[in-house]
Amino acid sequence: MHSTEREAQIEALAEVREAATRGELTAAHELALAAKRWVEQPGVMQRVLNDLERETGFRPGASAAPEVWRRYGGLSARAGNLADAQVALDLALALEPDVYRTRIDAGTVAFMRAELPTAQLHFERAAALKPAEPEPLASLAAVAARQQRHGDARELAERALALRPGLVTAHMAIARADLLEGLAARAEARMSELLASSALNEAQRIGALDLRADALDALDRPADAFANYTSRNAILERINAPRVAAELRERSIDQARRLARWFESAPPEPWRTKPGADKVRVVREHVFLMGFPRSGTTLLEKTLACHPDISTLEEVDHLSAAAGGLLASDAALRQLANLNPTQADAIREAYWRGVETSVGTSLSGRILVDKLPLHTIAMPLIARIFPDAKILFGLRDPRDVVLSCFRRRFQVNAAMFELLTLEGAARYYAAVMSLARQYRSLLPLEVHEVRHEAMVADFEGEARKTLAFVGAEWNPAVHGFAERARARAVTPSDLQLTRGLNTDGLGQWRRYEASLAPAMEIIEPWITHYGYAQA
Repeated sequence: MHSTEREAQIEALAEVREAATRGELTAAHELALAAKRWVEQPGVMQRVLNDLERETGFRPGASAAPEVWRRYGGLSARAGNLADAQVALDLALALEPDVYRTRIDAGTVAFMRAELPTAQLHFERAAALKPAEPEPLASLAAVAARQQRHGDARELAERALALRPGLVTAHMAIARADLLEGLAARAEARMSELLASSALNEAQRIGALDLRADALDALDRPADAFANYTSRNAILERINAPRVAAELRERSIDQARRLARWFESAPPEPWRTKPGADKVRVVREHVFLMGFPRSGTTLLEKTLACHPDISTLEEVDHLSAAAGGLLASDAALRQLANLNPTQADAIREAYWRGVETSVGTSLSGRILVDKLPLHTIAMPLIARIFPDAKILFGLRDPRDVVLSCFRRRFQVNAAMFELLTLEGAARYYAAVMSLARQYRSLLPLEVHEVRHEAMVADFEGEARKTLAFVGAEWNPAVHGFAERARARAVTPSDLQLTRGLNTDGLGQWRRYEASLAPAMEIIEPWITHYGYAQA
């Protein structure tokens, strides 16, 4: 499916989802029927049916549209394509909202996408449809454990195990609760028993390896923990490699290297001029927060989001949606370099429409912080389209960054796929940081660096400097970042911040130094460049 088709499909199904969320089931059903044009579009339904028949032997009848989409959603999820899976399952539910299996599948996909409130709603609906079934209870236990409600997690999981003693999801929820309560040895033993079973599917094996690795880390057995992270990532890489290869014209690391080569010989003059001011924006200040994943950008975003004058946009890539094609080739980069005010205004309008939809409230007179760590790659877009925007650049010891990227489990997209091997994570970090240094020597952008270690050591001092840079007065409300993280703990960084400010993540690389050896030569120049050689 072409990107424009997929965008239109997702937009149509978003309307279905929104109507269903409001409780307007009749309207949702009508919208879903309208969205069935995607089922009937030449090639789309045939692709679905071909995939289903090849993978499952399923041959639907003419009236089986909801079941087709449910099965296709499950197939997409198993292939690692969670966005397509969610779209398919949303359509199935809009057509038939009270199907137990579809609710379970939709909840599972939402859980895998870290959309925990949505997952909880699906599992609760499934439990209401079949009160005697243990699976919804175990799934609700998993949600509670991820939300760090360990008491609820344990109670729900034990209820599920009373109904079905071998239920894997319930055992995992209890293991996560054990970890939260400091009972790492119990968690490790439970996961080791699970992993000894040949009955686990790949998703279950990934989850069990992830939990056992975290338990081993808590038991101060870093070599064993690293081996488990490696095994987990190897499965994730194998599952996702076909999808990444099929969907991408260019790997993320190859994009960074191509851009570096192009800008080496690019004439500087066009990049130091402005194609007109951004007259579309209504915000007081426009700020992009970037760096590299696991470099402290989430702490910064949550801190700034607590300020009454600041709105934040967290990892929704409206910049690429509006203008990402301008980085796609040498010809596109030349077009970007020669962008005129009319062309720039059209992109600005598209960007701000998307931002306003995501934020959901008026931005007039406010400060917008658009946070996406890998906006680093898109700095030329910012320089040409939003030349008056400011840049917050998060930094952290490269050894901790690469280790954390390898250890933490992300939703696997094109960029995160690069982090599934240690050397791959190190090479991608080096490529992005090299590109950032190149950009900063060329582009007339106002940049303020924030070191994660400094933020942890002197939170208020660093917060004051950051607020001054973005144009905001000091406000003690920024101390509420942990509560904000708890309200919507989605990413690995969110989950860590729920515990408040702590030094646990600083210098973790020392415990894993032997395992990190293959990456050290790759990142050594950046350790020195950013002044961490003596750390």
